[in-house]
Amino acid sequence: MGGSVAIELVAAYEAYQVEPFRLPERYKKFSFYIIRLLLAMAAGGLAVAYEIDKPLLAVNVGVSAPLLLQTLARGLQRGGTDRGS
Repeated sequence: MGGSVAIELVAAYEAYQVEPFRLPERYKKFSFYIIRLLLAMAAGGLAVAYEIDKPLLAVNVGVSAPLLLQTLARGLQRGGTDRGS
């Protein structure tokens, strides 16, 4: 979960570096925090599902979880992945 949360911290830090500072609209919505929490939990679930026992590797899975889940969702929407194309 920490890796997934770390990505959002980096995004918040980047937003903070812009002058003049304006809080991105997504941070003002309660639904954003619910979705981020669910995404972080899914990232933790992926690390558990892969039976990862090394903390740094678990963080890497957490960081890459949004991309992994997005790719999985696209594959499911198309009815599977293209093999051999």
